Amino acid sequence: MKIAAVTRDGRIARTIAESTEILIVTEENGLPTAKEIVPIEDDEITSVLFKLAMQNIDVLLAGEIGTALQSTLRMLGVQMLPGCEGDAVENIAGYLTNEDIGDPSKIVIPEEDEDDPLNCLHDCAKCMAGCHDRPIQRNEG
Repeated sequence: MKIAAVTRDGRIARTIAESTEILIVTEENGLPTAKEIVPIEDDEITSVLFKLAMQNIDVLLAGEIGTALQSTLRMLGVQMLPGCEGDAVENIAGYLTNEDIGDPSKIVIPEEDEDDPLNCLHDCAKCMAGCHDRPIQRNEG
């Protein structure tokens, strides 16, 4: 199993958008067997999701997670543990030893946005995926 944490300076980032790297720990039989750090740099959220998918992440430890991101991660087969804070390595170790970490109430539900031109069910104007910048296609006729 691969457990990932989105981090900034070795600590769990408040949001994925604020993270600078992804710490990935591979676990076998309850013991860590490998550790890898994947830089994020100035990547957009879609690039970060792509990196998570390419690494075959099973569990993601994070701070706040929006509902759109939650849906996307669920489609990728990633289990989420929001509400984590503090040292990333300690959080992953706590997860591996079945400690009570995270806070499920940190799933952020966005408010309705009257200016959302796509009127998305998941409020893509706030999910940072960039789709709100795309022109609206209207059927003429």
